[in-house]
Amino acid sequence: MSKDEVAKAVLGQLPAALAETVSLATPLTMSRIEGRDEARPARDGPSPSGSASRVHRQRRRAGLRHVRMQWPGGEVGLFLALTKGSEGTYSTVDLYPRPWPFVKLVRDHLAVSDERFRDGVDLSVPYVAAGPPGGFRTEPLSLPGLSADVAFHSPVLTATATGGELVSVILKAVGEISGAPTFRVVSRFGEAYVVGFDATVHGHTWQLAGVYGLDEAGKIADMRLYSRPWPVTAFFRGEAYKLMRDQFGPEYWQGENPLVALGEV
Repeated sequence: MSKDEVAKAVLGQLPAALAETVSLATPLTMSRIEGRDEARPARDGPSPSGSASRVHRQRRRAGLRHVRMQWPGGEVGLFLALTKGSEGTYSTVDLYPRPWPFVKLVRDHLAVSDERFRDGVDLSVPYVAAGPPGGFRTEPLSLPGLSADVAFHSPVLTATATGGELVSVILKAVGEISGAPTFRVVSRFGEAYVVGFDATVHGHTWQLAGVYGLDEAGKIADMRLYSRPWPVTAFFRGEAYKLMRDQFGPEYWQGENPLVALGEV
């Protein structure tokens, strides 16, 4: 299956690629969507751009890919965690997008015709993620250090932060807001690491996936992070804005005022 076909499959535009009982975790819903017929909400959504890229595929059963989608107002990135079933179709799909303000535009569009994407998400009890399959790592974590000119593509910021000093400010804020991550995946494929981990924001599980590109010295030169679900990412964005608004200009905070999600506007 080609890169664009994979993207179309998870967007519901190539249903034959999905198992009839597929389980889909979207960026825009709290609960997983079960069943192929229910997992096709985005048939009027964004289309894959020509720059989609495959990150990893192993033994034709599990895959990790990231693609870019063109959408009016900005480019949306999707990280796809795919698991194939015994029949060769995808039985489990987990989607993580970036950046939040442009993802919100997609959500607003879909909400017009699909009630699952409308406001009214119940956050009265802590959100606990169901999946992706595979559980958490138990072995010690080892990742390279950051390059001096590392580029950071945030799941909530609308501009790229460049340079070790600036990126360190972001990573410190991440730790203050969401605590220590619990890793599901840390694997090197060629000149990049693929990571998947859970954190906590306002008592809710916040799930992230990323691709860390390496330079010639083996240090991390490019960090591209994606997150889900949408309401929890909004909480994180609001808290990040409070910590970093004096250091990051308006180009990083395009879209809705970050404090709206916190009820502080």
